[in-house]
Order: sequence, then structure tokens, then C-alpha cells
Amino acid sequence: MNSLKYRKDIDGLRAVAVLAVLLFHLDPSYLSAGYLGVDIFFVISGYLITRIVYTEVMSGKYTFTNFYVRRSKRILPPLYFMAILTLIAGYFILLPYDFFKTGISILGAILFVSNMQFALRTGDYFSSDSSEWPMLHTWSLSVEEQYYFVLPIALIICIRFLKKINLVMILSVVALASFVLAEYMSGKSNLAGMSYYILLTRMGELLVGSVLAIFHAKGTFEKSNSNILALIAVAVLTATLLFFNKQLVFPGFSALLACIPIALIIHSEDTWVNKALENKVVVWIGLLSYSLYLFHWPVLAFARYILNTTEGYLHLSPGVQVICLVLIFALSILSYYAVERPLRRFNVTGVKALVWYFVIPSAALALLAAGVVLKKGLPDRLSTDTIDTAYQFSHVNKNTCPSLVNLGCVGGDENSEQQILLYGNSHAEHHFEMLSLLARDNNMQLKMYASGGCSPTLQSAKCNSTKSAYIEELQQGTEISIIAFRWDQNYDNEEYLTEVDNIIKLAMADSKKVIVMAQPPLLNFSPAKVANCDRLGVPCPKPASPINDLYPAYNDAVRQRVTSLGAEFFDPYTGINDISQLYSDDKLLYSDMDHLSVYGGRWLYERKNAQAETLFEY
Repeated sequence: MNSLKYRKDIDGLRAVAVLAVLLFHLDPSYLSAGYLGVDIFFVISGYLITRIVYTEVMSGKYTFTNFYVRRSKRILPPLYFMAILTLIAGYFILLPYDFFKTGISILGAILFVSNMQFALRTGDYFSSDSSEWPMLHTWSLSVEEQYYFVLPIALIICIRFLKKINLVMILSVVALASFVLAEYMSGKSNLAGMSYYILLTRMGELLVGSVLAIFHAKGTFEKSNSNILALIAVAVLTATLLFFNKQLVFPGFSALLACIPIALIIHSEDTWVNKALENKVVVWIGLLSYSLYLFHWPVLAFARYILNTTEGYLHLSPGVQVICLVLIFALSILSYYAVERPLRRFNVTGVKALVWYFVIPSAALALLAAGVVLKKGLPDRLSTDTIDTAYQFSHVNKNTCPSLVNLGCVGGDENSEQQILLYGNSHAEHHFEMLSLLARDNNMQLKMYASGGCSPTLQSAKCNSTKSAYIEELQQGTEISIIAFRWDQNYDNEEYLTEVDNIIKLAMADSKKVIVMAQPPLLNFSPAKVANCDRLGVPCPKPASPINDLYPAYNDAVRQRVTSLGAEFFDPYTGINDISQLYSDDKLLYSDMDHLSVYGGRWLYERKNAQAETLFEY
């Protein structure tokens, strides 16, 4: 059995991985497929962990306690350090709802399930809003940690109980199945986001390293000293980094193509490539790679969060990039030399080590993050004598509707037997305040079934459950059914509108009246983000034309379609064509570019037009 010795070139390969990721996240134009740096890490992790576990299992020295103590010492201290600094920075930088979501993300990272949490969000890894999620990068750590739980058990079962079956063959079949599943899911629009994050579709990349590790441990193949083979591997890896892009179906067979040259480089020994990777500076960056990976993303995410006042991905200016790089390396060096290296070498073992490295710090960090979540992002930290930020920076009153998925949130006259149902996504939620006040005036109860990001055509667990709950309530009979979605992105999308038609027809069958809500004037900037810039003393420009040119065309198009079906179209925004009409007593009436704030909902109620006076008559 060949033992595992330290290889400087693998640390050098880690440097390549983290620099690729860093370049891509600084600006995708620098390296179109820099995200493959994560795949390099996966192959390396699969290789190193399998060499350790396989060798110890075969020699009878493996214990779960010792294995997880080593993993805890290696991974957890820098992760906790980063998470604490992210919470502190978030307290000062983030608006309440975003700070609330960051608290949830930290809880997910502690439990090693953040990949599943991000997989269930509607945006994918490449979506513009994800570039401002400070804990997004922890998804890959969760994948690796989940693999560390699965791999030892799988190896022990195979080695001890499936002796007649070739271990490499088993792992190779599982790897191939993972790549096939990834190819299938990544090609489906409703599954592509999940495919990027979950262990089942990423396991193949880790298994490429695992299979190579078993070959090396058993001495099946001698390491290659062919310069030509190593250079070919570098050429293929370079080509994937340069020419893959986010439009490619990924992960899937394309990920396998990227993993093969990484495995060939690890398989090489004493070649020109290995010697180049053993350069002192390259190895030093490789030693810093874990801390660099942990800190690069929150720094860039916070920078984009502060500076981005419009919709879409923000390309940071060269000056801001330089400042970010200095901060990233400073924090990474501090993390490596003050946290990662000394705590990894601290002389504590066994269950005691797990308590000190995992149980106690996890519990402490979880309490902090849970406090942020339970307090809804601590909105009071931004409040003034005249402005309640729980109403200023949120599109729905969290005291009334605290859930992320609102299934039957009640407003209006709660004791009334006359019922109004409100169904949709966040565009239903931001109308809840106004409609609740109108329902109260008419002595009617309002129930909301809505979840942010759930377009009529999106098939996901939370969207389907929201729709099912609405339909179940609807079928019991209701006086009025109100439907609200976002129109500006889909008013000419026939598939989208056809599904809206179906919902309207469904509502008409069991309601005495069906109302479809107009969308507010779409803005070209986020008032809340501009206000946050002002609060932080950062200059953020406002667009010359605050209201988007698409307004009111999207409302006009949807109105025509809705009325042709016999439903009513309610547009409380008639007559608003100037940005000055969207402010009231210095309170923000928008929480972002297309959602009212709670203050906005109240303002809209107070300026109710003639249609609003008779809205709930039937």
C-alpha cells in the first residue's frame, strides 16, 4: 500500500483553482469559466480524502472520530471566522431583509446544507442577484462536507462486505451516473439551478479524484513522468477555463471534460508542470487558498451590494477591484496565520476536539445567526424617530406575514365571514397592505397565498405548494379572488400569459368576482439601495430617467387580456408619471425597483381612486 506524502504541486494546483475563481468573481470577462476552479478543488479533495480514508481502512487504523477531528481542525475555524466577520459587516451594511437572509445562510453553512438552501432559491449561481449574497460560496463547502460523511461509510461497506466487486468499478459507475444526472438536470430550466448545487450532481467530480486515489494507493498505475502528457492536460484545462461559459450546459459531461486534465496533472510526477506548480509563490498562494476562497466572495458581494442601485450584475470599477483585492488578501493572510494554521496544530484530540472545534463554536454562531433571523434582520438598527425601517425596506409587513411562503396570511377584518383570496408572488405580497386596509373598510377578511419568485410557469416545491393551498381554499368558495404577478418581464410572453389565463378561469369558477392587479411603475433604480448608499456615505448615481419606459405599456397589455376574459383589472397607479409622486414625507414608497414598501402600500390606500371605492362590490 503506497503511503500519501505531502505534494507541493497539489498546493500549487490549489493556487490555480482559487485564482481562477477570484478572477471570475472579480469580473467574468477576465476568465469566462473561472468557476471551474471549484471543480479543481473537488477533484483535489476527492483525491486527498480518499487516499487517507482508503489507506486507513485497509490498514485497520481508520476511526470516524479521528477523521472528523482532522476535518474539523482543517475546515471549521476559518469558516467560523469568516462567518462572524460577515455577520458583523452585514449588521452595518445590509438592509433588514438581506441581513435576515444572510442569517439563514449562516445557519445553513453551520449545518453543511447551504448548498440545498441556495438550490431551493429561485435564482441560480449565475443570476445577477446572487452576486450580492455574501454566503453563496459556502455551497461548495457543504458539498464537500456531505461527501466526507458519505465516502468513509461507502468505502467501509465496499471493502468489508462487497469484496468480490471491484471497488474502482463501483465508484466509476456511481461517478458516471452522477455526470449523467447532472447533464439531464442542467438541461432542464426548472432543474438547472438545483443541478449546480447538490451533491448528487457534483459527486462525479469528487469521485474522479477518488478513483485516481485508489489507483495510486494500490499501486495499480505508476505516476506519469511524461512532460507531453502533463502539457496536454494543462492545454485542455486552459482551454476549458478560457472557452467554457455560463451558457454551456453545466455541470454534466462538460464538467467531466474539465476534471480529466486535473486528474492527469495530479497523476503526473516530476514533470515541467509539476515543477512549475512547486514554485514558492504559487505554493504560498495554494496554502492561502482556503482562506482566500472563504473571504474573496463576501468582500466582493458586499462591494456590489453597496454600489449596485439598479437591477442586474454590477461590474466593479478597476479602483474598487484593487481595494477589494487588498482587503481579500489582508483578511486571508490574517485568517491563515492567526486562525487556520495555529488552530489546526493545536494539541487536542478525540471527542474533546469535536466539542471545542465544532459543538461550542457552532452553537455560539448559531445563536447569533438565529437572533438575526428571529429579529427579522434587526430593522430597528436603521430606524429613526420618524421612520420605521421594518416598513421602509420591506415589501410586506413581517409582523403580520412573517413567513417566506405565505399560506393563508390574514388581513382585513379577521372576524368577517366574507372572504377575499389574494394569490401570486412577491407582487401579491407588496399589495397586501393596501388590500388589507381596503378589505377592512369593507368588513371583509383577506387571506394571502403567495411566495416570492413564484411566477405562474415556475414548477418548484414551494411554488406548487403555494398554488395547491390557494386552489384548495378557492374550491371552498370565496367572494373575491385577487391575482397579482409581475408583468413588465412577461407581458408579451404567451406561455406566461396563458398560464395566467388558466388561473383566472380557475378563480372565476369558484369566485363571485376576480380581480387582477396592475404592476407599479417600474423604476430604473432601487430607492432603498440609494438610501443605503447615502446612509453609508457612498456616492451612488441615480439614472436620468427614474421611471422605466416600459411603463405603462405592460399594464395596458395585461388589462386588455384580463378584461377579455371577464375579470376586472385594478390599476391604483393611474396618473402616476413622475418620480416625485412616489415619495411621501421622506418615506420610501418602494422597497426596490418594482415592489412597494409597506409605507407605499399605506400611501396607495390613502390616495385610493374611484375604482378602489367600489373594488369589492359584487
